[in-house]
Amino acid sequence: MGGAFWKSMLFGAVLAGSIGPIALLIFGTAARRGFAAGGFAALGAALADLVYALAAFSVGALVLPLLAADATAVRIVSASLLVALGLVMLLRRPAAAARAATAPVQRSSSLLLPVFLLTLFNPMTIVVFVGFAPQLPLAGSLPVAAGLAIALCIGSLAVALGVAATGAAFGAALPGDGWQRLISLVSAAGILAFGLYGLVEALGSL
Repeated sequence: MGGAFWKSMLFGAVLAGSIGPIALLIFGTAARRGFAAGGFAALGAALADLVYALAAFSVGALVLPLLAADATAVRIVSASLLVALGLVMLLRRPAAAARAATAPVQRSSSLLLPVFLLTLFNPMTIVVFVGFAPQLPLAGSLPVAAGLAIALCIGSLAVALGVAATGAAFGAALPGDGWQRLISLVSAAGILAFGLYGLVEALGSL
């Protein structure tokens, strides 16, 4: 299982390191609110990867293809969520941002669940796990499946925390509301672009 363990961990790292809406969300969150907030966002994404890995590895990728059968609906929901998130981040007025700055600080841990759910509804996550699960020597063993799923989660979390650390470093190196606003806008524009692209692609397949 040693080789499969490292292969699974590497897959999780590559999955988390791919430039996409979740990575942008983690980066932008850490840049604005610091490493702790970005770290909880990273943990939420890694836990979603763990859920998919457990599902795919423990049942031999029989469950995820069923979800893939309704891929268009899942893609529309996911893309719509990304579009909504991107628009909220883009259209947030400076006055609202100023009020948020003087309001009681929101707990960093509150970011875990939203990012977890957003990652869970990411259709690309379903697709890549369907393709990856058959490459592992699962042989119907639940302990092996659980071990490989944990390895994938470790790899995913390590890279996601690296993304959060990079975002926090940018936020610290470029202090001030102006720079933080710019980073937020760039992240929001990227998330919105991913959402719009996914929505157009999904609707085009109807």
